Amino acid sequence: MHNDMNRMGLVLRKARENKSITQAALADKIEVSLRSVIAIENGHRNPSFDTIYRLIQALEIPADLIFRPDDIPNTPEQEQFIREFLGATEQVQRITMANFHTAWVELQGNKE
Repeated sequence: MHNDMNRMGLVLRKARENKSITQAALADKIEVSLRSVIAIENGHRNPSFDTIYRLIQALEIPADLIFRPDDIPNTPEQEQFIREFLGATEQVQRITMANFHTAWVELQGNKE
């Protein structure tokens, strides 16, 4: 159960960050304490169904992200990228991964 709480916390944190909402703003929006949001995101608190429902609504995410994360299908664009990546040579895969990592780090740094 602890791994499920950690996974749910990570999903919720990413969704919140993608919407550029602070933990405090989210807490206000779903009418819980800031401490509760922090504990949920850190996997230290198992929220009630009501709180989960309010989180899903506030973050505008599908419930499957919380309840069935392994069943979320890839988008057509993701599927195409995966096919092309897997069909590429090992050298092209290494270059792609290096470029992806560089872009990812830069984008994450720009979010703060």
